[in-house]
Amino acid sequence: MSPILIAGAGIGGLTAAIALARRGIPVVIAEKRTRFAEAGAGIQVSPNAGRVLEALDLGIALRRAAVRPESLAISRWRSETPLLSMPYAPPAPGATPSRALKRADLHQILLDAARTLPNIRWLIGRGLLACAETESGITATLVAENGQTETVEAMGLIGADGLWSQARQLTGDTREPRFTGWEAWRTLIPSAEVPSELRQPTVSLRLGSARHAVHYPVAGGKEINLVLIRAAREARPGWSRDGNASDIAGIANGAPIALRHLVEAAPAWQVWSLYDREPAAMAKGRIALLGDAAHPVLPFLAQGAALAIEDAAVLAHELANALQADGTASVPAAFAAYAAARQGRATRVQQASRDNARSYHLGRPWSYARDIVLRRLGPEGLRQRYAWVYDWPLPG
Repeated sequence: MSPILIAGAGIGGLTAAIALARRGIPVVIAEKRTRFAEAGAGIQVSPNAGRVLEALDLGIALRRAAVRPESLAISRWRSETPLLSMPYAPPAPGATPSRALKRADLHQILLDAARTLPNIRWLIGRGLLACAETESGITATLVAENGQTETVEAMGLIGADGLWSQARQLTGDTREPRFTGWEAWRTLIPSAEVPSELRQPTVSLRLGSARHAVHYPVAGGKEINLVLIRAAREARPGWSRDGNASDIAGIANGAPIALRHLVEAAPAWQVWSLYDREPAAMAKGRIALLGDAAHPVLPFLAQGAALAIEDAAVLAHELANALQADGTASVPAAFAAYAAARQGRATRVQQASRDNARSYHLGRPWSYARDIVLRRLGPEGLRQRYAWVYDWPLPG
């Protein structure tokens, strides 16, 4: 059997590779980076994504690296008292909990699992350049940093190459990402550097006019992940850049002392300009897209990586079933079935994240209306509002 080519070895691409390889489908992973050093700080793995990872036998590794949040607290920027405080529902026996990890730890768990599978071949330092369909598959052209090219024959291409996806370009979708006017400042703070109340297993969300903050412990409680979102006039393309602490020295002004402690204790910052992009058609012929390549999700619902993990599970399910029934000729039909299964949910999650972006950053008087809605919803109302996100079931 010819392999499936996956462009991109991020969280979505690696999940797809593991899911396919464990079903006996050979995989070639092409990754343009020459070393793996996953950027970012913390990541929330909600139950919808956690169920996929557990089904891939990664539950033990996740438990070792993660913190399981016990509560959520949502507050106004200047207030000591939460607008809404709720415990995470204790999972039923056998249910999947929410987890908080360092992004690098989750990426390493996936890398370790993929490296144990003999039917995954690695092409590191090669980016996708072109792809042409043949009668029985695709011929992809890959390019190294020095400009040297090589070709790979495969039965199909999965584009997991992120927001600036070349695979998406190759489907004919040339719409460019657009700058949202927001930037994210991320850092990891040693827990020993902050007061004990900030080490509690709580996800804290603080809402302010044109800014918000979220923090929670990761790395088994050894570090605190802090993200500050603020309005920005200029965009800088790319994954991240070093941030100068003096540029945000006053961002925590007026906030309670707990947030000021965290900002002052931050050892270094990484900054992302936040881009958005309309959802793509998730499949065309023998090319399928997943994660940010298909539907970038703004970081206002903690579902970007989760949606990519879901995509990977559905794509592997559809492709394995089709290959077993009809062989490699069925790849376009399998990709089309995947797109049909995912397009609506992906668009809905993407829109919910955009809606949160507006709600989080309201100024007066609109922020008062938002706060009244939150108080009236209460913990149970908030759970019900987002149950459609977290209760997503595994395919099949």
